[in-house]
Amino acid sequence: MILPWTLMSSEMVFDHRWYKLRRDTVKLPDGRVVDDYFVSQRPSVAIAVPITTENKLILVRQYKHGVQAITLEFPAGTFRSESPVTAAARELEEETGYSPSSMMDLGTCFDDSSKNSNLVHIFLASGCQLTGKQRLDELEAASGVEVVLMSLQEVIKALEDGEIKSMSSVAAGYKALRAIGA
Repeated sequence: MILPWTLMSSEMVFDHRWYKLRRDTVKLPDGRVVDDYFVSQRPSVAIAVPITTENKLILVRQYKHGVQAITLEFPAGTFRSESPVTAAARELEEETGYSPSSMMDLGTCFDDSSKNSNLVHIFLASGCQLTGKQRLDELEAASGVEVVLMSLQEVIKALEDGEIKSMSSVAAGYKALRAIGA
């Protein structure tokens, strides 16, 4: 039988505006105690799989320093106080300049259930039209964010070939494909 671990104590060992790290002491179901289980306390993420009125999917190509690579992903970002759907629409507009006419909730997934505390909220953003310009944050603007329009078949190929590698974008892409019947 699978049993949860018992949290015995918890302390914040690193608390910075960009990163928070918690050290937990836990008791395993067999009685052993682990006194150095580290968890990244991360804010939730909202991700949009946007489709234009011309049936093109909108992705962004940008540099991600954690993996030191240029990635192809669906627009996404963290949020704290707004609703997930509002955050997903905001991130889409900020990163691409496109606005959706409707948003469909496709559910949630864990980012990394072993070491991260956050959820990823996934939305299908339909009827997207270019309504403005990108409004990138300082770090995004410094390296640039390229808006990439792709056909449904091109996105399927990018998912299958591994051009889209970020787990949240892979999960969001496959959830969206299922939702639209592709």
